[in-house]
Amino acid sequence: MTIAMASSFYVERVDDLSVLCFSVRSLTEQNYEIVAEELLEFVTLVSMDDHIRVVAELSRVESIDDLGLAMLRAFSDSIRDAGGRLILCSVRSEVVAAIRQSEMDCEVSRTCGDAMTTFSNSANFKGWSRC
Repeated sequence: MTIAMASSFYVERVDDLSVLCFSVRSLTEQNYEIVAEELLEFVTLVSMDDHIRVVAELSRVESIDDLGLAMLRAFSDSIRDAGGRLILCSVRSEVVAAIRQSEMDCEVSRTCGDAMTTFSNSANFKGWSRC
């Protein structure tokens, strides 16, 4: 079930798991302000949850620059600081390469299903739907 929509992504809720599906093709200086603001609003929203578990599906993201990497890092850190966990999934090889080169500390799964399976051993998780 889609619970929120922004210009940069939409969010589906599966039990106590939030699946954030990016709709933008890039995370760059060109859209930094909009995406960063929407991600901040998302973090504020999920920070009210007892168990913050987020899968960020990035299959549409074709390019990322230093500001985009900083934004992802800040997003990951914010989720972690709120006591949650973030897994990136369906990340294109060029974006994965940039993430690894930046030495960002984050989990990356091959598919949305793989990321959700990582959470499946947690309490109250009953299943998932595809982004």
